[in-house]
Amino acid sequence: MSSLEERYNRGLGMRETMAAGDFRHFTLPGIDQLAPDLKRIVDEALFGSIWTRSELSIQRRCLCTISALLTLGHLHLLRRHIERALNVGMAPAEVVEIFIQMTFYAGVPAVESAMAIAKEIFEERGVQFEPTNVYDTSMDPDELHRKGVAVHEEHMGDITIYYTEDPDSPEMYLERLINEYNWGAIFTRPHLDARDRSMCALVAMTVMGHYDRQLRRRISGSLRVGMTPSEIMEVFIQLTLYGGYFNTRTAMRIARSVFNEEGVGSQAE
Repeated sequence: MSSLEERYNRGLGMRETMAAGDFRHFTLPGIDQLAPDLKRIVDEALFGSIWTRSELSIQRRCLCTISALLTLGHLHLLRRHIERALNVGMAPAEVVEIFIQMTFYAGVPAVESAMAIAKEIFEERGVQFEPTNVYDTSMDPDELHRKGVAVHEEHMGDITIYYTEDPDSPEMYLERLINEYNWGAIFTRPHLDARDRSMCALVAMTVMGHYDRQLRRRISGSLRVGMTPSEIMEVFIQLTLYGGYFNTRTAMRIARSVFNEEGVGSQAE
């Protein structure tokens, strides 16, 4: 087991990688002045012991962290992590696509705020961003719905679990809207693959504390689209100091139950 000093030095190395020469990324305003012990703990536990783990790439860890901060509304830290994501090689289009993906999970107000921050950062860096316009407005709603249902089933299997007997019920109206726009218009976009989009959804449910069958189905769906059990567990570890360990530990126990039911091990590749 590595010493605390070794963890600390790994943490500083990770900070250097993500900072790309910007000294501001080495500071924790307030914590630096009021709680230097906490600064050291964060450098050791978060940056030296979690961010440096090999089970997820640094870009995927950025994706998870950005998704979590957006969901929780932590806009100040979100700015830092958008910058860090760009510094470690995420394309601006990927960052924007994370926000689009989170629309039905975190809500339009949070996404609008995140987009405004990203726009400021792109302008500061001189990024010439070309929006991705792929939404086909020539489709009729039924066609969009069929497209969404197909993607929903690809990710989640049987999607009738939330259906009601009354096709005109408010629940079924909402279900159709979600199939049309979340699954049909958003999940089918470029720049993030099915695994990335599944990861974004898994992050949102975890930090919001969704412990019912939706989280179980999302974990099972993540396996369906190619995430390994170890990757799913690593997403939870990544979220520990962003969304709180109660949420992540509970999610890990639920995941272990799902893996057992489906006959896969948490270390499967």
